[in-house]
Amino acid sequence: MFDRAKLRHRPHLATADFLHTLVAGELVDRLSLVTRHFERGLAVGPLTPALREIWAGMPIDWTFASPDAADRPDVVADIAMPFRRAFPLAVSINEIHLADDPVRVLGEMRGTLQADGLFLGAVAASGTLAELVDALLYAEAEISGGAAMRVAPFGDVRRWGDALSRAGFALPVADEIRVTVRYDSLFALLKDIGAMGLRGILTERSPAPRALFAAADAHYRAHHADADGRLRATFAFALLSGWAPDPSQQKPSKRGSASMRLEDALKAIDPE
Repeated sequence: MFDRAKLRHRPHLATADFLHTLVAGELVDRLSLVTRHFERGLAVGPLTPALREIWAGMPIDWTFASPDAADRPDVVADIAMPFRRAFPLAVSINEIHLADDPVRVLGEMRGTLQADGLFLGAVAASGTLAELVDALLYAEAEISGGAAMRVAPFGDVRRWGDALSRAGFALPVADEIRVTVRYDSLFALLKDIGAMGLRGILTERSPAPRALFAAADAHYRAHHADADGRLRATFAFALLSGWAPDPSQQKPSKRGSASMRLEDALKAIDPE
């Protein structure tokens, strides 16, 4: 689905890395709530100066892996991770949703972890760029009577939670955050998407009609603008966590092993 060569070359990301730094900060906050201390960790994803500063603020000896050699990572790696049971901690920022097989990539991340190691990740989720999808679909249908897929589909948070389980993580957790970014025009939004290295990355895409983006901008303004005329763009992220399995971990009770019915337990709390 995705053009891997384009995803490995993002020379302008540092000018539009605000979403990457936002989710990196979210994961750092969540890591601070974990009582275990991690001396070493693997960080997978782009390495702009702002992101390096975030990772440097943590007392962890990081090994950096990025698909872009220009990021000067410790290891240039796109999908497959050349590590096996090497780290107590692994973090991935906005990369896994760009894989054709996200479950396999999550399995690769699990494979980098030592037993009882922690994985934290951030991925784009359903609802991302919903306004842009609406504007492009409407404009293209109006111009040509049909519409091509011009924005990749994103899985919802429940599917990402299922993917963690399918990849073999123990104690999987997935929740969601949403961010609204405002732009002066559709073209300013597309410029940021291009700087992120995410424009034109679908391997199967149709040439855009010449009038498409002007018509989409008009629809966007009519249906997704605030009172001051600026356009809203939604970005949704599933924040993922899971542990490499280990016999010492807490296990859910076996089905049917409860000593009290749920109805009786609820009545004990509130007889009414």
